[in-house]
Amino acid sequence: MQVSKRLVVRKEIPIDNSRDLISSMDVAMAEYYCQNNNYERGLELFREAIQEIPDEAERNFVINKYIGQAIQYAQRLSLDKKYIEAIEQYRNIMKYSGFPINIYKNIGLCMKSIGNADLAIKFLKRFEEISPDKEDVYVYLADLTYTDIKDNKKAIEYYEKALERNLNNFSIYNMLGHLYSTCYQDKFKEKQIEYLTRAFELCPNNRIVVKNLAYVYGKFDEVQKADEFYSKLMYLNPTHSDLHAYGAYLVRHQRFAEGFKFLQHRFLKEDLNNVAFPQLLTTKKKKWNIKVDIKDKRILVHFEQGFGDSIMFVRFVDELKKMCKEVSLVVQKPLVSLFQASKLGVEIYTEDQIPTINYDYWIPMMDLPIVCETKPTTIPKAGGYLKVLKSKINAYRKEHINDNDKIKIGICYEGTLASKETDRDIPLHYLYPLMKLPDVEVYSFQVDDLTCQMDRIPEDARLIRLGRTFRNWEDTACAMNCMDFMVTTDNGVMNLAGALGVKTFGLFNRIVEWRWFKTEGEDIAWYKSIKPFQCPTSGAWEIPVAKVMEEVDKIRAKKIAEKIKGKMI
Repeated sequence: MQVSKRLVVRKEIPIDNSRDLISSMDVAMAEYYCQNNNYERGLELFREAIQEIPDEAERNFVINKYIGQAIQYAQRLSLDKKYIEAIEQYRNIMKYSGFPINIYKNIGLCMKSIGNADLAIKFLKRFEEISPDKEDVYVYLADLTYTDIKDNKKAIEYYEKALERNLNNFSIYNMLGHLYSTCYQDKFKEKQIEYLTRAFELCPNNRIVVKNLAYVYGKFDEVQKADEFYSKLMYLNPTHSDLHAYGAYLVRHQRFAEGFKFLQHRFLKEDLNNVAFPQLLTTKKKKWNIKVDIKDKRILVHFEQGFGDSIMFVRFVDELKKMCKEVSLVVQKPLVSLFQASKLGVEIYTEDQIPTINYDYWIPMMDLPIVCETKPTTIPKAGGYLKVLKSKINAYRKEHINDNDKIKIGICYEGTLASKETDRDIPLHYLYPLMKLPDVEVYSFQVDDLTCQMDRIPEDARLIRLGRTFRNWEDTACAMNCMDFMVTTDNGVMNLAGALGVKTFGLFNRIVEWRWFKTEGEDIAWYKSIKPFQCPTSGAWEIPVAKVMEEVDKIRAKKIAEKIKGKMI
């Protein structure tokens, strides 16, 4: 039997090599994922699709869709404070051409948020350069330059540009008034007042604006206006920092009784930053409220803040001793030997010895003017109240001071970082003329040369770095007693010179620290041995230095006359 074989014919399936539909599918899925908040997967599919689309017009169309979704995702990430992730999305967008230029602004703000001020400014400046609509970029640039870069003059420039688009923004006016005040001190007075007044007109109940206006008027000694705005401030829920500032203003304008009471807010200030008061001063336990009778009580007087403050206010201990049974004095360790040598009539301790002290109440040293009811005309012991043994002075002179007949001048041109913040320091080069005098020896009392200025003295200026020999403030006092006179800015050394009664020429900037209410005449009220020389405008140190040089010339002429007279005899 014959079997027939069936012929099987297979039908060929056509093959399509085009990937356009796959790309369309990728785009559709990418949009779906993004619309359902799965941005990471959606944006990934967008990027894959873009690589596969050959047609330029279609590819650009998809790129625009991708950029729109990516920007939306980056903005959400920013709102969630996921700034690095947002920056990563913006970086991916920038790989394509034609993205919106406000990306530069967005990246700048993200960079600001992660603390990279330099890059933030670079991106914001790029946005400023190419954007036809600056939006609030100048405000951002100003804020960054002020808070992060700390270039106040550049911040002023940006804030003033920001005003062109924000004529009714009280905050910008306030910042400009504040920056002109801190940056230029006594200069541009009209601008300081104009900007702050405009801020006040726009927002009359803003506490910060009112405080800034009060401060500026007080700085320029416009007492009536300052009093007016400080009075307004009292009704605006003032902070401890505000009340402390008011106290400083009052003392500066010789209203001691009220001023020192307001200065008690110093321990509670909100802007203390890195200022650390001794531990005892941050607790109310056993704190004397001044109203309690202490005639049978033991009082512990505690130092606060810097060495200069301790030196200045220790003068009040004698008066306190008359009011109570016993006084114990707690001071910084480097001051102990000096205060002991001065025989203040009290036991002197360091902070770590407090547990061994028997006392009923404690009081911070700078509150003593309140206790003593001190007035500008009744400051005690302005002629001096500290001393060191003559034997120690002679020993110090023999070891460290040149034995010759030259006029010996001690200088101190800078204090701590706090003095830099208040423009109290003088650049050392202003004192070079002293160092070039042939019959003069200049001794530096700087222990720390914070700005390394002594390393840059020219060859024809001579300076002996005496500060290297100081182990404590008693050594400094010994050295001072070996000088003919001192030339110093407002710092601890100046306070010591006054407390010792050493002849001193005090150099003051135009705007002075709150305690110096008298900066003209033959003394500064707190210290009779210090003659003040003040800049007529902020930073014009050449003027007071020239006057000091005139005083030095008189001293030199007198010494030469004495030599001639001695030879004739």
